[in-house]
Amino acid sequence: MRVPLAFSLLIWLATGLSASTPVAHHLQLGVDADNWSGQIGNPQFERSLRDMKVDFVSWHILPDEESSPQHLQDIVQFCRKNHWHYLFNTEVANYKRGDARFKHLDGTFRYDLADRTLEQLKDDPLFIGVVYDEADLMQALLGVPDKDGKTIQPYLVDTRNLSPEEAFLAVAARVKQLTRRYNAFGKRVIFEMTFPDYPFAFARGGALLAPKLLKENFNDLMYAVYRGAALEYHSKELWACADLWFLDKFPYEGKYGKDFHTPGQLLETLQFAYSAGFDYLYIEQSKGLMDSKYELSEFGRKVVEFQLWRGEHKQGNWRNAPVDYYIKRFPDGYWGQEYSAFVPDHPYGSWKGNPYRHLDDLWFKTLRDLSHGNIPEGADSWNAVRNPGFRSRPYQTQAGLPAMVVFDHLGAIPTNRTSKVIDLSPKPSGQ
Repeated sequence: MRVPLAFSLLIWLATGLSASTPVAHHLQLGVDADNWSGQIGNPQFERSLRDMKVDFVSWHILPDEESSPQHLQDIVQFCRKNHWHYLFNTEVANYKRGDARFKHLDGTFRYDLADRTLEQLKDDPLFIGVVYDEADLMQALLGVPDKDGKTIQPYLVDTRNLSPEEAFLAVAARVKQLTRRYNAFGKRVIFEMTFPDYPFAFARGGALLAPKLLKENFNDLMYAVYRGAALEYHSKELWACADLWFLDKFPYEGKYGKDFHTPGQLLETLQFAYSAGFDYLYIEQSKGLMDSKYELSEFGRKVVEFQLWRGEHKQGNWRNAPVDYYIKRFPDGYWGQEYSAFVPDHPYGSWKGNPYRHLDDLWFKTLRDLSHGNIPEGADSWNAVRNPGFRSRPYQTQAGLPAMVVFDHLGAIPTNRTSKVIDLSPKPSGQ
């Protein structure tokens, strides 16, 4: 739980710190969970969360739970009892495509928390806000048939007839509307994001970013991109999700085998996030951290090990950590779709074509050079399953990148720096 602001200020004044002294941020560690099986009624589930010493829980919620005062209050009271902050994750709309409750009058399709929920909980200091999960993926899938043959509707805005640049700004504008709505109730909006690109439009809209670490990505590449977006758009916080999914594999009940993320990789990722200086970090999902009886699995025991480890190590701070390289580019969302049928190369849902693919080649070459060949040609994610550099390659948590950050094409690189600048942004015609 956070130290109250007034108390923090008293400490600040008593110790004689100047206004220019960097503020220390204590990492808040949470888990992603749900109550779809009545887990909160099981004492062992509660004990395991306590044993991991979590600070907050991000609850995957269903509309039926939200609309039931008793079901909603069960979750709220469970968190209040343990003094845990909590959020609601609305991912369920991403795969319940036929549910009319997620359809908005403007043709968009996503799960927004109801006004009555926000009004009811606005004064609860433990209620942090909402997580929009994989919005970047759903927006990029705009107009594509789903597994049932139904066309995927716009998540944020219909950008099919817009250029990539127009789509970028349209997404940012819609995110800004959403952010203002939740901010009016005093709550945060966090976008949990899938790919090593795309966060800039969401940060421009005022939302907080939570890149997926682990998953199919190099942790240091995700950090470089998302830290850059947070710096460029002056985000107040930087979140992260340590996601135990890898392609189609997840360690349900803590069971894992070949090509799964391992408990050791989870520990490496938690340590990386702490050293990098994220403000909030949560693990997806509790079903991997506990076994069938809700006892801690090998993954959950690594969380306990991490809590002991961080007590002996200094936390980083993404705001003032060193930067050796600034990279500037248009974030078109290309991670290697040529090698995968997973997501089309439609920047922000635009069907107008990607005019920046030649610049992506320069981006991948830069990544290859800076990682000393660890990031292969043509892709930067294990989602590019047919790429020769990723095909049948075991997952590794880091690419070995230097201290670098990425800004978008609109970003102003700081002038008072000693770091190098690599400008891959589009040039005006004639240059």
